[in-house]
Amino acid sequence: MKIKFILFVVMLGLLFFSCAAEENTGGAENLTETAQNDAGIPDNFENTGETAAERSVPLPEKDFDGYDFKFLVREFNDGGYWGAIDIYAEEETGEPINDAVFRRNRIIEERYNITVSEMRTTDIGGQSRRAVLANSHEYDVSMPNFNEAAGFATQGLLMDVRSRLPYLQLDQIWWDQRANQMISIGGRQFILVGDMTLTANDATWVIMFNKDVAEEYNMGSLYNYVAEDNWTFDTFFGLVRQVSKDIDGNGVFDENDQIGLLTDSGARTILIYNTGETVAAKDGDDMPYISLNTERTISAAQKVFEIISDRTISINAHTDLGHISDPWTDGVNKMFQENRGLFYMISLTVMHRMRAMDSDFGILPSPKLDNNQTEYFHTVQPSTTNSLILPVTTPDPELASIILEDMNFESRDTVRHAYFDITVTNKMIRDEESAEMLDLIFNTRIYDLGFIFNWGGMGYLLETVYPDSGRFVSRYETAEPRALREMERTIEEFNNIDN
Repeated sequence: MKIKFILFVVMLGLLFFSCAAEENTGGAENLTETAQNDAGIPDNFENTGETAAERSVPLPEKDFDGYDFKFLVREFNDGGYWGAIDIYAEEETGEPINDAVFRRNRIIEERYNITVSEMRTTDIGGQSRRAVLANSHEYDVSMPNFNEAAGFATQGLLMDVRSRLPYLQLDQIWWDQRANQMISIGGRQFILVGDMTLTANDATWVIMFNKDVAEEYNMGSLYNYVAEDNWTFDTFFGLVRQVSKDIDGNGVFDENDQIGLLTDSGARTILIYNTGETVAAKDGDDMPYISLNTERTISAAQKVFEIISDRTISINAHTDLGHISDPWTDGVNKMFQENRGLFYMISLTVMHRMRAMDSDFGILPSPKLDNNQTEYFHTVQPSTTNSLILPVTTPDPELASIILEDMNFESRDTVRHAYFDITVTNKMIRDEESAEMLDLIFNTRIYDLGFIFNWGGMGYLLETVYPDSGRFVSRYETAEPRALREMERTIEEFNNIDN
């Protein structure tokens, strides 16, 4: 089975709130009928379509005399997640992604007479900042998460990739067009996402479902809900409520029992943002405004909090399984693999751990709030997505732009192919329907500026009111002035940066 993943073909045709940035961020009464489809996408969003990976402008032939082009990358955490696998490979091992990275690097190294190397660190944010402030050229490109990169951008520590990197062809398909248009401010852009950055894929949340459990409860084909355009909160949560079994009979629901929904604390915000109610949106001038305070946000929060706070039908790895040394590997992962969970909502990176699962599973998109929502949305989680950023201390922007442009171009048929067509589709996906669902998910991803920049803590505000959605309005009103000040400061700093 092989499915071609189309990352940039969906033209959402979305409308914005007819409101200004500051005046209309304070009340739910400003909700419009099209607000549900705003999702931070600018009015002039372009759909480049899926075309052959061919350059419109050839890159210059250069010999860089053995230059060591170095990336600063994230080391794996204690659970074995989020480390870089897309930059460097010492040798071919037979593992598809490793070998694709190795082959891509050899192409680039031979073409430009360079070496591609990496520095790994568990403190990529701190190390990136220290190097720039010390005016030390320790690396050419850093790959912190989006939240960290946003902080660097507002402090003037990064290059504007649109004005300083002359050979980037950002309108081409090997660059993430949705990211390009959603994370810019006033025409400036400091963060890059392309075919060589795999964590933007792994940081996208999916819903896995255990087919054996669905069959045990006579649920039929869950894919039909998507096909019939009835995959909504009510449908999803209704199925979640059907699965609750105290297997060990001790009256306490934990990892030893059967539960409708397995997840972690990220679902508190991701499920809500996936209804299209983003923290910030942008106007026609590519300028952001806060857009979170709507009736739909409150409605979504009420439904999400009700389910996630009910431990008889939902298990949260962060809060409910703290007595387990690894709440994911030995907790929710194991529960799902052993048929003790119907749904598992988590980032795609966890799905890599399901390859040896005996029971069959499928994949579904994040549900719509209700039948009035016309599009699906899938938020890319900024705290785990690695970005490509260039510090202002980069000595040769021309060199950097050539190498980054060509590495992403060559990644399309090497690294991207190994990730999607070999690793995900052929090794992880169990059926054609799941592959179609992943197409849908990746075609509807959003990069929420407010979640990324987290002005005034607004990006994670919903987590602070959990489990009582009734506190949202008062907490929002308290946080809004600071959020607006920080957003305006970011805009001002962007405008003043002379790159």
